[in-house]
Amino acid sequence: MSVRHHSCLFVALVLLIALGVAPAGAAESTVLLKTTRSWDGTAFPAYPQGQPEITVLRIVIPPHSTLAWHHHPVINAAYVQQGRLMVEKHDHTADGPTTCSLIAGDVLPELVDQVHRGYTGDEAATLIVFYAGRAGSQITVPDVFPVGPVPTRWAPPCSEWRGRGT
Repeated sequence: MSVRHHSCLFVALVLLIALGVAPAGAAESTVLLKTTRSWDGTAFPAYPQGQPEITVLRIVIPPHSTLAWHHHPVINAAYVQQGRLMVEKHDHTADGPTTCSLIAGDVLPELVDQVHRGYTGDEAATLIVFYAGRAGSQITVPDVFPVGPVPTRWAPPCSEWRGRGT
């Protein structure tokens, strides 16, 4: 190939990139979440000793559903694939429970060793949850507390909690 031909190919490639057209085989990467803390600002614990094990679950929560109180002994993050979800920490204060809401496309660094639950409104929610634990250990542990009422108002987005620096 001539120098002129290479120059034309280079110019064409630059124009395609400038127009937002990626050449075949090009990949795009976007950081959805990078944090050392859960959504309420609590620092993550150290990873446990032993053989690491990654578990990825797809969880579908029907409309008007409330999950049982539970906690996760391992670090995990949830991606909301579709729908809307509220999460509530079992720390009821004079101001009411600590809650936040998620919509499709949000990523939530979940609470570790803190009791919480989730609930939906008029639409189902589908989550993809990534757990980083130890082989043979539990990723979710049920907790027994009265179900109690579900807050009637949707809480602010969970991303607002991470910005508080608590």
